[in-house]
Amino acid sequence: MVVLIGLPVFAVVVYTIVPKQNDTGKSTGVSDVKLASAPVSSLAPTGDIAETFSFLSPATQIQRDEKERAIKGKIVEWKLPVYNVSERNGFIVIQTKSRPDIVGTFCYVKASDAIKRYVLSLRENDLITCKGEIAGTAMRNIEIRPAILR
Repeated sequence: MVVLIGLPVFAVVVYTIVPKQNDTGKSTGVSDVKLASAPVSSLAPTGDIAETFSFLSPATQIQRDEKERAIKGKIVEWKLPVYNVSERNGFIVIQTKSRPDIVGTFCYVKASDAIKRYVLSLRENDLITCKGEIAGTAMRNIEIRPAILR
């Protein structure tokens, strides 16, 4: 029981403290306007993706790497429960909850006054709809960057 509680807490602490090499705050060039009208892939945060990236998944690292390559660059629009909100390199980062049946995400939204006001009202378990490009994975979570909130 202690391991199940401690592991996610440890993961959040490590993710917050350890800087990533590719975490420059730069987007891939997709503007918010283009992103808003971009067609969405059929990928869901459940099923195969959740099974592959779950903390308790039997998937191997090579299987996760292969899945990451397959989904990278896809545009998704997912409704997910909030776990935490932070600010990093000009982005508001909304971390969503990971469960055995739903993959966790880091949704990177450009920081603006309106976004900051909105995220100040968010609480754990509130639902957000994040639309953006899958940039990769971190700590078995999908990174959606750049992203907009719907």
